[in-house]
Amino acid sequence: MNGASSRQPTWSRPADRDIIEFLAEVGAEYPAIVANRIGMHAPYVETRCEELTERGLLEAVSGEVVYRLTDAGERACESGVLPE
Repeated sequence: MNGASSRQPTWSRPADRDIIEFLAEVGAEYPAIVANRIGMHAPYVETRCEELTERGLLEAVSGEVVYRLTDAGERACESGVLPE
């Protein structure tokens, strides 16, 4: 995330930044593929995607749970700061 701030919300994890940046680059993708490409375990990425969806930064785009960034997620990626 461009211009990333060292201060992130307490709910966030380092993986969140990687997930958001990856989806900003490629568009919508399955969590398992995101996990493979960023070098993390699929169940952990799935959990983080669910959290990012609850926070309004991602949205599911199909019944098979393919995620993409929301407008808020794109703004977070551009600013480097996740919302509280």
